[in-house]
Amino acid sequence: MPLHYALTDALVALIAGWGALKMWRTGRPLAALGLSLFGLAGMIGTIRITSGLIEPLAMLHKSVSQLGGLAGLALLLGHLLRGKGIRLGTGVVLGAATALVALAAALPAIGAVLFVLMLIAAIALCLQTRNHLGVAGFAVMLLNVTLVRQSGFMGADLSWHLYHLLVATWLLCVTYGFAKAPHAP
Repeated sequence: MPLHYALTDALVALIAGWGALKMWRTGRPLAALGLSLFGLAGMIGTIRITSGLIEPLAMLHKSVSQLGGLAGLALLLGHLLRGKGIRLGTGVVLGAATALVALAAALPAIGAVLFVLMLIAAIALCLQTRNHLGVAGFAVMLLNVTLVRQSGFMGADLSWHLYHLLVATWLLCVTYGFAKAPHAP
């Protein structure tokens, strides 16, 4: 795996970390934790590539990217639901995210379906609250996971970098969109 692959993984880690910090400082802990999980995947990918531990860290990177991403998206969705006035305790949201991860770990094919369904739900919630940046971000991510990730129409390098650039774009939109939205209890 070429060293340049670490660049866009590092970008994801940096933007997710910045977004998580911004969410934490503004009292949005679910969004902060959700963004942190995407940042963790980017950080592991960066370490994996720059250290030369491509194969030893491959399964960890894949697991955190897929299962951590699923949990992270569930936390972001929980934040959006709270913004709609639905009273969800932090424990309930964390429990739901954990249950989704357990389900996807037991039945790997369902993880991608759950991720897409949650992206669609997030788009719908952002539309209802007129969070245009959120809509744009979640739509970008939906197109990214359905059309760009491991695309057979582009080379491995382009697919890798475009995928990660679009994840970073999504994270920026989510961070700015959530920051502009009224604060949820």
